[in-house]
Amino acid sequence: MIRRYLCYSLSSVFLISASLVSTSCTTVEQKAGFLTGAAKSGEKEKKVKAEIKTDPEKLSWSEKMKVDQEAKAAEKAKLAAAKEKETAIEARKLAAEKKVADAAKVKAEKAEAIRLASEKRLEDAANLKAEKAEAIRLAAEKKAEEAEKAAKIAKVEAEKKARDLAAAEKLKQREAERLAKSEAKKKTEANRLNRGAATEVSALSEQRGGGGFFSRLSIRSNSSQYKSEGHDIFVDQGLLATLAPSNAKIEISLSEQRARIYRKDGANKLLVIDTQISSGKPGHATGTGTYTIKEKLVAKRSTLYGTWVNSSGQTVASSGSSSSRPSGGARFVGAEMPYWMRINGGIGMHIGYVPDYPASHGCIRVPEAVQPLIYSKVGVGTSVTISH
Repeated sequence: MIRRYLCYSLSSVFLISASLVSTSCTTVEQKAGFLTGAAKSGEKEKKVKAEIKTDPEKLSWSEKMKVDQEAKAAEKAKLAAAKEKETAIEARKLAAEKKVADAAKVKAEKAEAIRLASEKRLEDAANLKAEKAEAIRLAAEKKAEEAEKAAKIAKVEAEKKARDLAAAEKLKQREAERLAKSEAKKKTEANRLNRGAATEVSALSEQRGGGGFFSRLSIRSNSSQYKSEGHDIFVDQGLLATLAPSNAKIEISLSEQRARIYRKDGANKLLVIDTQISSGKPGHATGTGTYTIKEKLVAKRSTLYGTWVNSSGQTVASSGSSSSRPSGGARFVGAEMPYWMRINGGIGMHIGYVPDYPASHGCIRVPEAVQPLIYSKVGVGTSVTISH
């Protein structure tokens, strides 16, 4: 199209130049028609007025060049206008194509978003279902573990109860055997003492004509002041007066639940006091070994076990331990341990509740009827042997 315009323009230039050469110096008005392109756009034919001054003489070379340059400038302007129009058409076409592409992209993105949202809903539903199933499984496992644990605890408690019952029964049998042996021993000792006393009285009767028989006979009899309900206590009154801290020895049998105080007589030992006791219960067993008394106190309170009272002095429910303050507890009151004799660490002999089985937290409880007597006959440094 541009080539066609250029051909027309050159023809026009040549015609104008020829006219200028052949005519005289007159003013001529000429219409020059330029084709501007196809008839698509419906443009009208442009008309150009050209005023040409002629001279009787021929035009000069500079004038010819000027006319030629003006024609070229006009043609260049036409080409630029055509190019601009073509560029505008191409831009509109590209804009239309971009609009269609953008609309298609938005539609595709919307469809993709809908697809992803649908997939996410399905995935969330599947995850929720899996989480519920896992929670149910874990709950079932926990329930099974708790049931198994409860069964184990019940089994352990049942076994412990059975052991405790067996131990109590065994201890009861031992106690019965011990009592039988003790009674037989007492009878044998009484018979021996009676025979010895009868021999001694007979000899004295021969020497003094019977003087002092009843006083000599009563020397080795037991005193009723040391009897305690439910407790088996033996005191040899004849030897008691000769018992002192310097010759005393304490032996404690945990299997028999007995404490015996002997008077050392050289390599021999004479039984002076034999009493029932209550030692440490399971979990607080009294340790065995050979010790000495390290402290004596008539009035003593425990620093570990006792009761808790509130600010008004009323007892509150507690575990009985000084290290565990209960709600409302304001002050700890240690358990009384009268006539205290420390043996090893926090273990000692003192007055306390004495059943027919081990019941203390490790100490050796002695009946109230006899502990003050033992306390008065031993001292710091007296030997103590604890054995089974």
